[in-house]
Amino acid sequence: MAEAEVLAFGAHPDDIELGCGGTLAKLANTGRSIVLVDMVRGELGTRGTVMTRRQEATAAAEILGVTTRENLELEDGNLRTTAAAKHKVVEVVRRWRPQLVFIPYWCVRHPDHAHASELAYEGMFLAGLPRYETGQRSHRPAKILYYMGWQEFDPTFIVDITDQFDQKMEAIYAYTTQFRADESSDSLTRLTSPETDWFIRSRMAHHGSLIGKKYGEAFLIRGWLEVEDPMALKFRSF
Repeated sequence: MAEAEVLAFGAHPDDIELGCGGTLAKLANTGRSIVLVDMVRGELGTRGTVMTRRQEATAAAEILGVTTRENLELEDGNLRTTAAAKHKVVEVVRRWRPQLVFIPYWCVRHPDHAHASELAYEGMFLAGLPRYETGQRSHRPAKILYYMGWQEFDPTFIVDITDQFDQKMEAIYAYTTQFRADESSDSLTRLTSPETDWFIRSRMAHHGSLIGKKYGEAFLIRGWLEVEDPMALKFRSF
């Protein structure tokens, strides 16, 4: 099986699109190989079904320009860093052997999102241990980027996604059962509220404004950025 340069983990289908969809589209547009990994199927979701969420996730990935998406099929609402769950993460990391991985920010309202962050990190650490047995070669990605959920953080850097904004919004709204109130008889939720659309757009506009662009996505790293040439850095002091 071919390897992937980039892996992105999300707790539920649609989390990746919301948090880093624009950046993934930008990477895909430059020819980077990307795999999306959802940890649960969304069986506890107020709206839609496992089948509709799967169909929507496939459509959203295609919009972003990503050809491969997997689901670990862990338990929705009970995502934990168990030995079995970590084993699944190790297997997918070793199979795709990415250089860069996107995972959710660890401080967040939804327990599944917080546990998804912990699970992805711990699984990637184990994936680098040669004596952890899966029948695969060990591999630990060199770079982890944390993307923003509902909880804000002070970003390490911001990616300009102005050209990918429409692509990202189209991918989000591919989840019609989750974001379009007129597409289902299920109960309305926070996501179907017009305020959610305003929030998504406003946040990207805010982060874009911080770097002098129309739209941006913010990321956090644990560690320090190495800079070879300060003159090549893109930032504004005034």
